[in-house]
Amino acid sequence: MGKPKAIVIGSGVGGLGAAAKLAQTGQFNVSVYERLAFAGGRFTQHDHDGFQIPTGAVHMIPHGLRGPFAKLMLGKKSAGGLDLGRHGVEFLPTSAYACQIKNNKVMSANSPLGIMKWFPVINALNLPRLLATRANKPWGERDLNNGKLWMKKYFTNDFIDFMDAFSNFAVSLRFDQMPASAVVKIMQNAFWSGRPCVPKSGCKGIIDGLRSDLKENGARVKLSNEVMEILPGDAEESTKKHRFCIGIRRRGREEAKWIGADSIIYNGGHPNLLKSLSDDFEIDSEITSKIENTQAVGGIGFVFSLDEKIPHQNSGVTMIPNLERVGGYVIPTFTEPSLAPEGKHMMITHQFVPDDNIQSEIVKG
Repeated sequence: MGKPKAIVIGSGVGGLGAAAKLAQTGQFNVSVYERLAFAGGRFTQHDHDGFQIPTGAVHMIPHGLRGPFAKLMLGKKSAGGLDLGRHGVEFLPTSAYACQIKNNKVMSANSPLGIMKWFPVINALNLPRLLATRANKPWGERDLNNGKLWMKKYFTNDFIDFMDAFSNFAVSLRFDQMPASAVVKIMQNAFWSGRPCVPKSGCKGIIDGLRSDLKENGARVKLSNEVMEILPGDAEESTKKHRFCIGIRRRGREEAKWIGADSIIYNGGHPNLLKSLSDDFEIDSEITSKIENTQAVGGIGFVFSLDEKIPHQNSGVTMIPNLERVGGYVIPTFTEPSLAPEGKHMMITHQFVPDDNIQSEIVKG
């Protein structure tokens, strides 16, 4: 009897990472299906006149070499990592921990303590309280207060505005859009995990490393293949020995083909999963209600070519507090020059989107 078949739907960094973990065990026959013509989703890049334009992520790993993402991608297999350094994946620390623009002046810090010097001393005195607060799980009724209200109990407005700009830049959410426990956890990760990093060769460098690892372990990534429906395994004669029957249509073809699967990892979004599941599967109404009432996070970035008029000479994320939309910007080419043509730099701004009308945000600029 062959290995059980594990199907991963969606080739974003999460889908490829999950597939790589499964494939490394050697216990599964792993395949990844992606509806787009390229892998990586919002964590890759496209070349435009020598500039490596990101599809979503801004070529930044926010929690640095000590953070959870670095531990997963670069950590040894014995410690739960994927050990992608074998495939050339490398994280390059930024040249500053963080920056901000205040009163038209660029301020730069090389550590969390350096940041605290910008603000009244009460913030540094209360920071240990925040770092020691348990926030690995939601707080229940205590989370009825949003993160900004919780922060106001212990920190000054200028410090809150700075960190709120960081949250806007990093996760496309403002503090008043999140429960207090989530804000505390974001703050803890930012202060404990070291300076951010830029992936060598950009986000696509990580995607290429994941694909190399999958190939090494016999897993396949199939692009331009869209999942149409997920049925019980006995729905088709050819899949009756499996738990699931998945209808997949290759781009340009009218008919879907049916493949069997013993397990599925769906990385294409919860609403799309519900649409794909046939009525044979019973989904708890509480789960469907949560999915239907959850608003997807939206963020948008703008990429600028720079040559002479460069705001400052480092790759630290620069927060711009108190703006209506933009949280900040980064110039990753000061750490990884290959992201732009020789003699040029690339600046990327990032901002949250308050509603689903992305086009209106683009028009506003």
